[in-house]
Amino acid sequence: MSKSMSSARIERLNLLLKTIQDRQYISREELTAECKYTSSRTLESDLRFLRGSFGVKIRYSRSKSGYVFEDGGKYILGGAKHA
Repeated sequence: MSKSMSSARIERLNLLLKTIQDRQYISREELTAECKYTSSRTLESDLRFLRGSFGVKIRYSRSKSGYVFEDGGKYILGGAKHA
């Protein structure tokens, strides 16, 4: 993992995490639109980064056809809801 990260990526990761966390599940299309991703590859890259670097548990549910937030790992999100 790079020691420096652009503020744009940090903002994008925060929005991604907050958007998934605020819903029971969200489709890839909705997530892409709400977070203003122009590439599904960038979305998948950000999800891998959150999972791998911070232990965030986000899974894709085939039965719901969407992403499900299970745990925030060790990622700190300003204004996050805590269960």
